Amino acid sequence: MARSRVTAAGLSLSMLVLAGAAALAQSAPAIYKGLEVSVSGVSRATNVSLTDCPPGANIVRGVIRPGDVNEFVSVTVDFKATPAFTPGPLAKPTLTGADGKVYNTAQSFAEVAGQAMFQCTFSFRVPKGAAVKTFSLETAAIDVSAMGK
Repeated sequence: MARSRVTAAGLSLSMLVLAGAAALAQSAPAIYKGLEVSVSGVSRATNVSLTDCPPGANIVRGVIRPGDVNEFVSVTVDFKATPAFTPGPLAKPTLTGADGKVYNTAQSFAEVAGQAMFQCTFSFRVPKGAAVKTFSLETAAIDVSAMGK
């Protein structure tokens, strides 16, 4: 009986640690033109989707050739329309490296009007292993340095 309590306590502690790690993985939200914006992940790859945001019919892919000195850093972003959101053009996001260099994406925003919540992944071509610092949409900036390892 005592052993099952210890195991249950250990499981509960493990679940709390995992829940805390998941909460830390998502950024604090920023507001951009009435959209609540938060980053839920940063990953690195050599082959990515370059769909527009929100995803639509565009199925273009980005591929880094073997031996290239670059890689893609993909930033997964969650959007939630607030009552202040008014449909209209949205700027392309940028990613700033720890060295201050700004990286652009080939992806654009499509019509956002009909969606209250959506998720998109923006990919940026950066030098392999480059440390990243900030994901930005004009006036909204989100620190991704802890996620962009």
